Amino acid sequence: MAIAFGQYGIPQSDVIECRVHLGCTREVSSFDLLLQNWDGKYSPSGSIPLAVGMDGHIDIGRGTNVPQMITCRIESIKHESTPTEHYTRVSGRCWGERLFRRVFTGAFENMKGEDIVKYLLDYYVGLSHNRGGTELVENTDTTYTWLEYENTPVWDIIKYIAESADKNGVVGFDFRVAPDGKFEFFPKNSKTSSVSLSEQIEYSEYRKDIFRIRNRIKVLGALEKVLPSDVNEDGLTEDYEGWYPYFDDHSVVRRTDHVTKDGEKIYTDIYSMHVYWSYGSTTRDRIGLYRVLPNTIKCREPDGFKKLRFWIKWQPLQSDINPTTIQVRLHKDADNYYYRELLYDLVDSPNTWKKIELSLEEYWAPYGSPDWNNINRIGFYMQFPESGELGEYAMMWVDHIVFENCRFSSTVEDTNRQNLYGLRELTETDEELYSDYECQLRARALLAHLKDPAEYIVVRSTVLDYGNTPILPGDKIYIQLSNEGISGYYRVETAQYYVDAKTQTLEVTLELGKAPPLLADYLYGLRSTTVTVEKLSRTKLGRGAVPTLKRA
Repeated sequence: MAIAFGQYGIPQSDVIECRVHLGCTREVSSFDLLLQNWDGKYSPSGSIPLAVGMDGHIDIGRGTNVPQMITCRIESIKHESTPTEHYTRVSGRCWGERLFRRVFTGAFENMKGEDIVKYLLDYYVGLSHNRGGTELVENTDTTYTWLEYENTPVWDIIKYIAESADKNGVVGFDFRVAPDGKFEFFPKNSKTSSVSLSEQIEYSEYRKDIFRIRNRIKVLGALEKVLPSDVNEDGLTEDYEGWYPYFDDHSVVRRTDHVTKDGEKIYTDIYSMHVYWSYGSTTRDRIGLYRVLPNTIKCREPDGFKKLRFWIKWQPLQSDINPTTIQVRLHKDADNYYYRELLYDLVDSPNTWKKIELSLEEYWAPYGSPDWNNINRIGFYMQFPESGELGEYAMMWVDHIVFENCRFSSTVEDTNRQNLYGLRELTETDEELYSDYECQLRARALLAHLKDPAEYIVVRSTVLDYGNTPILPGDKIYIQLSNEGISGYYRVETAQYYVDAKTQTLEVTLELGKAPPLLADYLYGLRSTTVTVEKLSRTKLGRGAVPTLKRA
């Protein structure tokens, strides 16, 4: 073992305990060192005055092979004394601690994932990512169209790139600060340790759990879903399809009397929908029409419509007979609906097109037993206090009916896994998904990744000889546990090297894991966006804020 901080070497005879914990992606590496402090050697006035902020390195090995384990910085020093014993405890982290020092405010536009990482390393962190002429930040297949941040830690940004970028259709990169202090960024499971664990394991623990399992995935996209989605906003009022009068002796027709503009928006459609009394109609004190929607819709929920707007015009029964009610209705079926009263908005404006905008989250009066999750038609109804004279007609026109303020969405599930493990749900919102289909692709990718248990293994050994190539987190390593029937490659989550000077032992503890890979969405349907489960805090996500992937 060899240890040095600043200009000082630490005699091996002073070391009581030394623990080096190596991590990647989720954490940086750290160390904890317990030293004999006779005569105040390591105190501020001692011969080796260790101080916080000193850089150093720790090398650990067996025999003549003593490879460097960590390039580090002292972050804490504690001196402990009794009348007969004096100790100094030194701890800190690897140079990866620099990733936490700086925050970034700005935007990245049309940049590859690796270029964003290199920019942050070069201008904010100061970590080298080149070893002997070899670039250590490997290429991604992901181009980020727009990422905007405000006072966001560099660590968070690099972690987001690592979790969202993909290579060859598999999402996820690892990053670590290597023992020599170089920053490495590489696809998950792309590095393999050359160390053999055969006949070296003295203790093993195999665990499989369901904590990560999610078997019903709901993905919410951008808050830009509208019905209808045509440019004229007239998909529900341009033809007869789905339109019916409330009363059989009334008629619904198309009229060229329609709304041609809304503010600066110019409409180029032709028709509105019109309901009137047929000649000889016996239902003369009320009138109405409704439109059966193309598909049942949901309102109010996170994936439901929250706003309704339309244009309406009405003609009174006769000049001195105004309606007693004008309603817009949202039906579950013919006998069950919600309604809003429009009389006070319209009573003073007959024969005039008027735009109505309504919140679907406010109170709507129920009739029967309607259901906001099951709306399949919209209706317009008007009633008068009397029937009027023969030849006098009440009429109504509607145009540009639009449901809006809704997120694109999709829900996928695996009922077999639900029967095995119980219902376990996950909801993710991604502002860069612009259709229900894109949400479905994202949900399918997440379900495939999260529906099965993850496996974890802990192994310990005091005889493992790794030579000059220590086992590093992010590597994958082959392991066989005959008693559990386990064999295969597992990813090293963490590696801990512990030296006990009293017993002269070096104990190596490895935490290994295996989980299904997270596949890029486009593998499920030529989708061009990658997947991430975790969003950044303190991140301003605008349109284009989540990566758009372009094939490399």
